[in-house]
Amino acid sequence: MNNIEYKLASRTAQSDRSSRSSVMMLIATISVALGLAVMVVTLAVVDGFRRELYADFRGFAADVRVAHITSLTDESAAPLPFSGDFLAEVRAMAEVEWVAPYAEAVVMARAGDNSLGLKLKGLGADYPMEWWQSRLTEGRMPDVGAAERGREVALSRTTAQRLDVGLGDKLEVLSVEDGQRPRRNSFRVVGIYHTGLEEMDSQIAPADVRDVRSALGWSADEVSGYDIMLKESERSTEVANRIDGRIMDGRWAEDMTNYLPATLELRYPIVFDWLKAHTVIARSVVIIMMVVLLFNMAAAVLIMVFDRIGMIGTLKALGMRTSSIRRIFLYRSALLFARGA
Repeated sequence: MNNIEYKLASRTAQSDRSSRSSVMMLIATISVALGLAVMVVTLAVVDGFRRELYADFRGFAADVRVAHITSLTDESAAPLPFSGDFLAEVRAMAEVEWVAPYAEAVVMARAGDNSLGLKLKGLGADYPMEWWQSRLTEGRMPDVGAAERGREVALSRTTAQRLDVGLGDKLEVLSVEDGQRPRRNSFRVVGIYHTGLEEMDSQIAPADVRDVRSALGWSADEVSGYDIMLKESERSTEVANRIDGRIMDGRWAEDMTNYLPATLELRYPIVFDWLKAHTVIARSVVIIMMVVLLFNMAAAVLIMVFDRIGMIGTLKALGMRTSSIRRIFLYRSALLFARGA
């Protein structure tokens, strides 16, 4: 940039370092730097928190879950017939990364004198375990691919502490289905996991899907539903609507009229409303910091103008236009902002 306004702005910036306004310019520069730093950190923290929280919710319940229509309000919903055709067609969708059936049982777990309610989530050999493995702090995940059922379970660190159990300890599980006698089963703790989502950690205990079916008295062709993980989670609503349309069209031979494809946002509306509130707060902080930054810049420009009254008079006497003098101070402000940034 070779115009006279920029050259004068650059010269005044250098001479300001030894003038009486140098301290004020330094304060303005620091305020710009701090304001930008606060905005960047605020956005980074909120975005990182949201991404990590969403990743954990995806791990627990996938992007889309196809389950009985009553599952949104009743955790002990009726089983669904396993559909190989449904599984194959959903797996063939371009947006789908993987799809796998699961079985869930609401049970009472007891170890010694300690007891609490749990939700056993039965996973099969075709259920990806990478996310669960990444959250393990001790032991391993249940061996769901073994030829024989091992009656193994992984507990969250919170649940293990409340039940006072560790790796290798026995866990007595009591399950009750409507109209049936209570079933009592014994599981061995083989893993401890931790995600930081206290509400989810304290509820869910992954186990072998065959053991969960046995605890519920279900047959081998009954499931609670299907977890569907997408390549792009942003398309979950689109995929859920497409699957719902095919269900309504009677696409598959099995009676699937009671199936409901539900996104994470539909299943956990309070959590996502809370995340949206955090995003609004973060944006509010950024807006406030921008306003403060603009006030600081305006104050710095006024200081520069008052400090250069003599220079302004000289330039006017030499015939410089007011617009050109204004550009000198605009360039000077830009240099100050760049220095603070």
